[in-house]
Amino acid sequence: MKKKMCLALLVSVFTSLSLFSQTVEDVKVKKLGPANLNYRKEAKRIAIADFQVNYQTALTLEDKKKGGKMWRGGIKGDAKASLTVVLDGLNPDDLQKLTDQLYAQYVADLEAQGFEIAPVEELWSNSAYDKKRDERWELKSGNGPEQGKEFGVILTRPSTHKFVVAQRTVDKENGTPFSALADYEQGTENKVINQKTDYIFNKVVLEVLVFENSQSELSRTLNRHAGSAQVNAATTFKISEASTNRFGMGTFIAKGGVEVSDVMEKQKFEAGQNADTDKLGTDMGVLRVWSVEDREKTNFSTVKCDPAKYLKGAEMGVEAFLKGTVQAMADKAK
Repeated sequence: MKKKMCLALLVSVFTSLSLFSQTVEDVKVKKLGPANLNYRKEAKRIAIADFQVNYQTALTLEDKKKGGKMWRGGIKGDAKASLTVVLDGLNPDDLQKLTDQLYAQYVADLEAQGFEIAPVEELWSNSAYDKKRDERWELKSGNGPEQGKEFGVILTRPSTHKFVVAQRTVDKENGTPFSALADYEQGTENKVINQKTDYIFNKVVLEVLVFENSQSELSRTLNRHAGSAQVNAATTFKISEASTNRFGMGTFIAKGGVEVSDVMEKQKFEAGQNADTDKLGTDMGVLRVWSVEDREKTNFSTVKCDPAKYLKGAEMGVEAFLKGTVQAMADKAK
């Protein structure tokens, strides 16, 4: 019995050490907006309009090269290469729980800096949202994982609070939901920001990446001249540089993103297709005929992940990003 208990303890300790061997690189926070922006005269209240975490679980890449006449004679056919990589092993409900946890910690970080969280109803009642309010906007909390704007992305919002969200519709061609009011959404938010209010408008959009396009610019150039179609992808784990934390007129990002080590096994994927060519053609007597075929290469791969490592890595990366951007904003308020 004692041997079994010791073995279980050792396994538990080993698992904990494996999880916490993950490390987060330094967050290089950058502010986008007016150079002299500060929040010293702003109210110490934050109105969180939205808090969304987008978890990438798949990536699809495609490259096409159009055929036609070649420079020194002859013709070539079309070439197409496509690649899809999919992450396997995650429970979407665990992502929702993680988002709720991340939001709670975010609110705690803001309050620790001396900020009060304004009720979202104050923001919702702003006149900037009045125009076609029922058609364009909704006050909603997260209701479990949903499909994001891009293929392979799971979008979550905290289930514990409500947010001001632009209503979405579905693309009839591919079934992907998208905001039909993307331009109007930003324009309306800018109107809120430009008003004199007793709160600072805040919007958080996070992207957790596990795959990236790994083809170099040199490779793209060479393939373009050769008429070859080529796509390359690799595993990664980072909070994307596209993630933003907006406070009023200032938007805070992490330059280069926030990478977390030892989450995903390093893997590379590719799909390539050379164009069919006919340089000489076939002499048919009174005329010469050229003949080529259009070619296509498709590659599909599934990548297994360790759910515990993924969730811990996402927690560490997102919290590092949020703490860094909150601190940068708070420094501007002193």
